[in-house]
Amino acid sequence: MFTSALLFTGCTDLTDGFSTDPVNITDPSVITTDKFLSGVETSLIGVYEADMNRLTGMWTGHFSGEDRQYIGLSQYGVSGRDFNAEWGGVYSLVLQNVNIVKRRCKVEKNTLMLGIAQTIQAMALGLAADLWGDVPSTEANQYPTIASPKFDDQLAVYARVQQLLDSAIANLALEVPDKLVTFTGDADFYFGGDPVKWTETANTLKARYFLHTRDYASAVTFAQAGISTGDNNMMAPHGTSYLQNFNLYYSFTNYDRPGYMAANGVAAPLMDPFNPDSRNNAKTNEATRFNYLYLNNYDGTYDLNYLFSVDYETPEDYDGFFGAATSFPLVTFEENQLILAESYIKQNDADNALTALNDLRAYLNSGDGFSPGYLVNPTAMVEDEDDLANTHMDPGFYLPYDLTDFDAGGIENADNIDRDKALLREILEERYVSLTGQLETFNDIRRTNNFLGIPVKSGSPNIPSRLLYPQSELNANTNVPKTGVGLFEPTKVNSTPY
Repeated sequence: MFTSALLFTGCTDLTDGFSTDPVNITDPSVITTDKFLSGVETSLIGVYEADMNRLTGMWTGHFSGEDRQYIGLSQYGVSGRDFNAEWGGVYSLVLQNVNIVKRRCKVEKNTLMLGIAQTIQAMALGLAADLWGDVPSTEANQYPTIASPKFDDQLAVYARVQQLLDSAIANLALEVPDKLVTFTGDADFYFGGDPVKWTETANTLKARYFLHTRDYASAVTFAQAGISTGDNNMMAPHGTSYLQNFNLYYSFTNYDRPGYMAANGVAAPLMDPFNPDSRNNAKTNEATRFNYLYLNNYDGTYDLNYLFSVDYETPEDYDGFFGAATSFPLVTFEENQLILAESYIKQNDADNALTALNDLRAYLNSGDGFSPGYLVNPTAMVEDEDDLANTHMDPGFYLPYDLTDFDAGGIENADNIDRDKALLREILEERYVSLTGQLETFNDIRRTNNFLGIPVKSGSPNIPSRLLYPQSELNANTNVPKTGVGLFEPTKVNSTPY
């Protein structure tokens, strides 16, 4: 089983003074709707940032299992009981409680909060379809009326997700910034009730799920209305208190299970400027991003960059991507641009694909998205003062590509493949490094039929194609599919050639 840390600031506040049980709220009527929303947003962080990320990150080569059960987990050694908590996070913590928020919003005529709740509902339900395939949707969360909900077809669930997002966008459009319903405290700690940012997020989510279902034209349409700047990224906020608001990666690697997981996979050496086989070239220097994401031990091994000023006495400018207080990306401008780039090239539009990719490279080149210290000397902060990493390295850069760079023999096509295929490879590789630590990387490997050729563990047919249905659901629900749902059997949407 995995160990989850799902406690954040605001989670205990949800029931303060009303219930002695922090899980089962004894009298929901005394809790305001915005408090429920805060609880739902907190639960969403646990769904999108915790155990599933670490597991699938090991499977996709971003991390490596180094000790105890994590060695077996990294080698695909899982069973249904390993996913009980994740399934419960989606259905019990997010979807069940978001239904309460939606019912109240309709009574209170709060269209802003209703649109936010519908967006979150779509995120949770869409992720369930991504990871498990056929899942409960139309009959979910209706116990005891429906004790064994049916499992809806994966494509039907995606269709419902799109409908939810359409409704969310329509409801968010009814609010204008100077006439917002007042939110108490940090009820919406993602965007503070800003309908513009939530609308952009909903559009990027629509594009995400159209990409998953290979509707590339629709993906372009909604990505064009999606997250327009890094300032509008949907980020999970974190802080300095263990078991309250730590970044969940940091909590796991430094407090809960130190030494269980490192970064001895594909992603770190792919970016490492000292690795002659890395993706660095005359127009790409990954020094800044590599050192923001990973720690080079200079002995052939890598760790996650968990540097955090409070624990490691480093300047705040050098807090790493996996540091305790570092906000974690859920839906971003980076992803939106790469949805555009991939969707264009899959429609044989190389010019627009390259434009979308270069727009992202310009954003990265500006230094947005990295801790500022790494923009000056990306390798300055290490624990061992005598380490080679203390020697100065110039920050990275991302110069714009030309289509000729992808021609046979170009700097991004040394193996002389078709130009558009070389451009597609670069786009998918950029997704692979840009979305490090996020569940989208696992979705990418599966939906592209492992286009990038991420190594498969010895003795296995391929990288896992889905998560197993949880043992808790198998025990309680007679409708759980029993055939065609093995770890290496693709879900319906990923069962055809890329």
